[in-house]
Amino acid sequence: MFQDDVFEELVQYLTSMRAFFGKYFPEEQNTKMKLNSWIHNPFLPNLQKPESMSNEIYESLLEMSSDTSMESLFKTTPINDFWCRIRDEYPMLGRMALNILLPFPTTYLCETGFSTYAAT
Repeated sequence: MFQDDVFEELVQYLTSMRAFFGKYFPEEQNTKMKLNSWIHNPFLPNLQKPESMSNEIYESLLEMSSDTSMESLFKTTPINDFWCRIRDEYPMLGRMALNILLPFPTTYLCETGFSTYAAT
């Protein structure tokens, strides 16, 4: 179907794309996201205890994940607002989640400030 030179060029292109994806989405980042999947959805069945989480915080996570009112709040609230709202009831769990999420709003605020500054 393809000529040999076109096929070789296609293989070379796909190989370089794979290398670029590896550079921009390193495997360690993928592993880190899997370890913190409880932040993105603490109501998944069979939540595994992350290594960095103490038994006490994990017990709080399990308790919260079985609370249907918390699940309802999670489904109707942005993720960062959810973790802020539960800090009173689950302080250690909320603090741990917010410490992991903290860099993202900070970057957003910096970029927003820069674009506002650049527009004036």
